[in-house]
Amino acid sequence: MVRSIWTILVAVAATVFFGLSSTVACLIVRNGNIAIVLGGMWSRVILRAAGIRVRYLGLENRDRQLPCVFIANHQSMVDIWALLPVLPRGTRFVAKESLFHIPVLGWAIGAAGFIPIDRSNINKAMKSLEKAVSRIRAGNSVILFPEGTRSKDGLLRSFKKGAFHLALKARVPIVPVTIQGSFQRLKPDSLRITPGVVVMQFGEPLDTVSYTENSVNELKDELHRRIESTLEELENRSSQGEGATG
Repeated sequence: MVRSIWTILVAVAATVFFGLSSTVACLIVRNGNIAIVLGGMWSRVILRAAGIRVRYLGLENRDRQLPCVFIANHQSMVDIWALLPVLPRGTRFVAKESLFHIPVLGWAIGAAGFIPIDRSNINKAMKSLEKAVSRIRAGNSVILFPEGTRSKDGLLRSFKKGAFHLALKARVPIVPVTIQGSFQRLKPDSLRITPGVVVMQFGEPLDTVSYTENSVNELKDELHRRIESTLEELENRSSQGEGATG
């Protein structure tokens, strides 16, 4: 429990410091990319305090075809901390609208050009996706968690269609990102931190050129299959002592 309390204190202090720094920097530079750099520093501070190490695989796939849409499974808040240090600087998150109302954090992600989405309102959600398409056409990559929320049991949930409509409209490749072990480090609705390893694998980009607007289900199922397969492989390695054993 001492580790958890320490991590919370560090996270609050780091969020205030880097959040304010990011907000001011974005207002001066007018470039949200600096927020990704500062966000990576913020993440590293919290991960270090939490005793969480991230093992990255397939980083050569991360920026082979940019801009792109990154699609990741979502097990824990740790996923954000693990992603920020290695995402290309031009990447923007599509994040829950409620996060933008949090003092300091909300200011920072707003200034950085992150895209709010309200999944409870279909009209607002569609406008958010249109905004994301504009970001991509301007040269920014976008990352989404197509499960819609963090897994409550660590298992991969079904994917929603929005992320795949986005990729098809923007006509850019999709890079699958598989995260294993973050559920064991920090479970949803819990503040208990368990030190250990998280494994993150960037898969080969999937070109969307051969898919039509009517193929969104096919595309969604293919990405789900890829991430599910990689997740099973990483979990098997973990059980054999090669991965996120913690």
